[in-house]
Amino acid sequence: MKTAGLAILLGSCLFVLCGALSAQIQNNYAFTQSSAPWEPVWGNYATDAMVDEGITYALDIGFTFPYGSYEYTQVKISSNGWLNLGANLTLPYYGNDMSYLNIRPVVAPLWDDISLENGAVQYVVYGSAPHRVFFVQWLAARWNYNGMNEFSFMVRLHETGQIDLIYGPHIGMPNNASASIGINMTPGGSGYYYSVLPGAPAQAFTTTSHNNIQTPIPQGTMYIFMPRTAHPANAAAVNLNGTQTPMQNVVWHYTATVGNAGSSTIQAGAATAYLMRGSEVLASAELPAILPGNFAEANLSWAPDTIGLMYLTAKVELANDADSLNNETYPLTITAQEFVSNDDATTPTAPLQLSVQPNPFRNSVSILYNVPKTGVVKLEIYNLKGQKIAALVNDKKAQGSYTVVWDGTDSAGKPVPSGVYICNISSSGESETAKLLKLK
Repeated sequence: MKTAGLAILLGSCLFVLCGALSAQIQNNYAFTQSSAPWEPVWGNYATDAMVDEGITYALDIGFTFPYGSYEYTQVKISSNGWLNLGANLTLPYYGNDMSYLNIRPVVAPLWDDISLENGAVQYVVYGSAPHRVFFVQWLAARWNYNGMNEFSFMVRLHETGQIDLIYGPHIGMPNNASASIGINMTPGGSGYYYSVLPGAPAQAFTTTSHNNIQTPIPQGTMYIFMPRTAHPANAAAVNLNGTQTPMQNVVWHYTATVGNAGSSTIQAGAATAYLMRGSEVLASAELPAILPGNFAEANLSWAPDTIGLMYLTAKVELANDADSLNNETYPLTITAQEFVSNDDATTPTAPLQLSVQPNPFRNSVSILYNVPKTGVVKLEIYNLKGQKIAALVNDKKAQGSYTVVWDGTDSAGKPVPSGVYICNISSSGESETAKLLKLK
């Protein structure tokens, strides 16, 4: 029988004093909803968070993470869908409420009584200073602990202080769920948390704690918490979203989300958003007026002139911007496809398409692919060293949709180890890839 293990403390003079000295969370962070592709990462297993009611020891973030008036270099990860900045907590706390005084500071993508019996928790640092990002992901989590379901979600902590909560695929529905989503900070309590109420769009509350979330968050949903500063001029590029498989010589539309992290209004036309490939400017658009703590979107249109793997970012420029570190987004990985036309060679058709489900997987994964025109199709599995593990399809296929199941074995029929694998499909000069994550 589970026990909550909660010691909910009443406010004390210490908390009152801290509250008087600490700026409330809405002065430190602003909230918005966006979209992001689900791309599982491969990192270290947080094994202590993969047992029932588990919490890790202190883990190094890999950089100094600024959070309000504080800085943190370590976290603890709970099996119950949250991480603790500063590693001060000792219990995994499945009883969830963003307004708790003594359970903070936490970042909670899905705080509930969760089980990782069939899943995994991983963490890793990507990038280079001063743009490193610390990832924590919960894969194939049961929501709640005795549900016959699987949910995947992650946290991204940026070296700039930005926090992203991203939601992946799920199988089944929550069972007897009662979750919280959000962030809180010292000293805790009303005004020192953001409690997210999912919706279209989601809302974040600072004085009302929503701790009874029972509906799955759609795959690709992204909740962003943007750090705010006292600088008058401070524009932040917080996200870039758009297709990951654009077709060569066809115009595609990407959306840059830009926030006003400063204390003065950004006037219409004063800031410009750019679509970047490395240092190359691909498109630009002027932004409308943005009030402090608010956000705007820019439509950036671009036609790839080459094919293959690319990394795109959105960048914002504002005169006299006081902080340049938050001016560019985390990269969006795309694979530009060769142009495919119909018989009159004027109208593009659907490109070669590839999707996998479930991902991550344990025993087998279904690979769905669409062939735009008749031709020889090759579908192969590679490891991260580029070595071919298995060949699943090598045959002529007519135009249409197909499904093949990979049972997680190599060409000799032996089970492959857990880890990240690359599924690659090619046909008629086109290619497409997808990452697969095999769990233990």
